[in-house]
Amino acid sequence: MSSPNKHNARPSVNSITQRFLSLANQDFCPWANRYVYWLKQPIGWLIVAAAACLLIGLFLAPQGWVMFAALTAVIFLGVIWPWVAIRGVSCRLSFNRRRATEGDSVQVTLSIKNSFPWPIWGLAVEGGFFSEDLSPSNDATAVALARVPGWATTDFKWEYEPHRRGLYPSGICRISSAFPFGIWSAHDEMQINSELIVWPKTVKLASIPPVKGNDLTATGILMNQAGLEGDVLAVRPYRRGDSLKHIHWPQTARHNRFIVCERQTAAHRRVEVSIDTDPRIHQFQSGNGSFEWCIRVGASLIKEFHEHGWSVTYTTERHSPTPTALAMGIQSTFDNLAVLQPVVGDDFEERCGLGSQSKHILRIVVTTSERMAEIECHNGISAGTRFVVLQTTPTSRNEDSWLTIDCEQDIPTQLQTQWERLCHESWSAA
Repeated sequence: MSSPNKHNARPSVNSITQRFLSLANQDFCPWANRYVYWLKQPIGWLIVAAAACLLIGLFLAPQGWVMFAALTAVIFLGVIWPWVAIRGVSCRLSFNRRRATEGDSVQVTLSIKNSFPWPIWGLAVEGGFFSEDLSPSNDATAVALARVPGWATTDFKWEYEPHRRGLYPSGICRISSAFPFGIWSAHDEMQINSELIVWPKTVKLASIPPVKGNDLTATGILMNQAGLEGDVLAVRPYRRGDSLKHIHWPQTARHNRFIVCERQTAAHRRVEVSIDTDPRIHQFQSGNGSFEWCIRVGASLIKEFHEHGWSVTYTTERHSPTPTALAMGIQSTFDNLAVLQPVVGDDFEERCGLGSQSKHILRIVVTTSERMAEIECHNGISAGTRFVVLQTTPTSRNEDSWLTIDCEQDIPTQLQTQWERLCHESWSAA
């Protein structure tokens, strides 16, 4: 039987090891980093080695001069060659389309003109294609090019899959060369002929709840209200102005007067989707944090209502709703969602209609459980406001939420399942 002292010894050893590792990796002189940062580059150590060989040649042995000359030649060639190569090329970058969605495959075309009669090797495209939080290393190389012939214009094409919404190239996109030794890189900015707008990924939804309203429209949900569309509700006597094609001839012959059919009408209530982009309530975990999924869920709802012919607007901390937000299509809305950034806002209650009654608008607020914890004691939530909550804290209850989605589980599956169940129950009770 083992003694309890052995069980208590392991945590203490692990604790000592962790403390030693943290002490060994601690930066005791952060102010000196700018003076020694150049040592992180290969050329820095070659310069140090050349300086050591110079001292050896001056004070110890003449063989140090040989090593000093060799290292100096390598440094000189490793710097001059990339510098000259970059000065002889001009680059143009373009995409095969203007817009895409997260995860789509997009063809990138890089056109390089070599002004020199000799070929150039070792060119690479850096920056513009990777977000900082998506690349585990500091390598910003998007693609490497093997060879560019002399006195020629060469097109290089490759497939690129953007994993984050946004505008690409993001930041500065450069052509670089470190050939032949890779000890120093020369850079030059390339010309961008076209940019790529990457829309947020959406979840395919197959239905919408029965959102009834009084705004008559050519499209929308058919309601049991007198109109000229849909199924027959009843019959009534003819009134001046009724169309003859709506006359019910068997009933007309029976009553010896004109009887017309009363049909359904198409009407709806305006839907407003509010996306909460306050960074204080969100988690940022690369492309799968609550902030990105908040935008994706909101975009899915906007797209679904828009495809069913509803009048949809959206709001954020910096965007106010306008009646014609989607009059020209959903394209401009998704362009704005593609470049949406976290914004601290203090007008959440006013923007989402908390405390106000509105019978002519349905507000859907996409937020997190942290926001719901702030407003759970609020007694003025209007009847037309619905909350889609991304649960970031496992202990939250979210009793006032319309849909509750656990961020630790499969979010698209949860959204599809809960949305379909909500629509089915709503239509069954209608």
